[in-house]
Amino acid sequence: MKSRLALAASAVLIQSWILTPSGWAAPGDLDLSFGGNGKVATNFTSGADMAFGVAIQSDGRIVAVGSADFQNEFALARYNADGSLDSSFDGDGKLTTSFTGDHDSAHDLAIQADGKIIAAGTAGFDSYALARYESDGSLDPSFGEDGKVLTNLTGGFDVAYAVAIQADGKIVVAGRSAGAGGRFALARYESDGSLDPSFSEDGKVLTNLTSGDDYARDVAIQADGKIVAAGRAAGAGGRFALARYESDGSLDHSFSEDGKVLTNLTSGDDYARDVAIQADGKIVAAGSAGGAGGRFALARYKSDGSLDHSFSEDGKVFTNFTRGVDLALGIAIQSNRRIVAAGHAGGTRASPRNHKFAIARYRANGALDRTFSGDGKRVVDFTAGDDWAQDVAIQADGKIVAAGRAGGAGGRFALARFWAT
Repeated sequence: MKSRLALAASAVLIQSWILTPSGWAAPGDLDLSFGGNGKVATNFTSGADMAFGVAIQSDGRIVAVGSADFQNEFALARYNADGSLDSSFDGDGKLTTSFTGDHDSAHDLAIQADGKIIAAGTAGFDSYALARYESDGSLDPSFGEDGKVLTNLTGGFDVAYAVAIQADGKIVVAGRSAGAGGRFALARYESDGSLDPSFSEDGKVLTNLTSGDDYARDVAIQADGKIVAAGRAAGAGGRFALARYESDGSLDHSFSEDGKVLTNLTSGDDYARDVAIQADGKIVAAGSAGGAGGRFALARYKSDGSLDHSFSEDGKVFTNFTRGVDLALGIAIQSNRRIVAAGHAGGTRASPRNHKFAIARYRANGALDRTFSGDGKRVVDFTAGDDWAQDVAIQADGKIVAAGRAGGAGGRFALARFWAT
């Protein structure tokens, strides 16, 4: 019986291998056709440059957004399928955009059906900042004023972390606003960049989940148009927090009765950083959980907001890479329902900033997918310094693209691509 099981396992492994021009590759291997070694690093300035978001265009080109020069400018780069910079994008594949010249940073992006690129973040730490770009990288003058929009929600500390585009083309941005320690803050815009008055009458929604520091870090749109925001709520160090809104901006009372769900994963600091909607409507949030310095943490919810007990029996999954700080920052769902989380792993008291790109892949039931890199986990170094993945996206051919930061010259945009069949 044991020999039959071993043969069956070997057959599954063989079927997962991919024949490439340079030989056999397996899920979790770096794709050597990308940048020559599976990795690409890009300098914008001699200061700290880093990518916070990544998306795949319909033509397969890859767009990354973040900040340049110590978070003083929006930064965007577009890459061809082989990892080279796309010279049709602003002449050299890179561009920067300044709003205030001080603490301007893009944290996420979304690509419209017409190919235009929306970047969202903060300007001066006190306003939501959006910029829309034509396919050639030029600012779109039909959006706001000269392609840029600034929105001050409260007069205080307002930071946008995420952006999503509805089926009707309206743009939803989520983040944090000042007041009561911090609040989930959403704004919805018309295609021309003006606030949408059909969304809570003024285009803005502020939600207190607790009396402490609450903030949204990601947003996703369900197939039925409802809006799901995920982040952190105060209490017990910190909790996974989700809120679901109707299309008009009101809280959806079919979601945990009041539209809000707070989940303690541990007695430590738990924090949702990204969220994705499965094809069956279930909601998967990824982030960090307390314990062992920090762990990748995932939680899956049913459509009514209750934890899905078909996911690791209690709806929660924890993954250690190292005894240091392991943290999931991005999540994506493959067409075969496998779940990919990306972030960083490592760091010790002796070397607190020696992090590495970290990728984990899970089966639909929450178990680590051991066809991926042998144990479901992969760690990649760019440099001997501090490297981490901030976001992840799935190409049409199934390959996994992670984007974040690599050490060197203060910091650089860093992308890695993995085989994923």
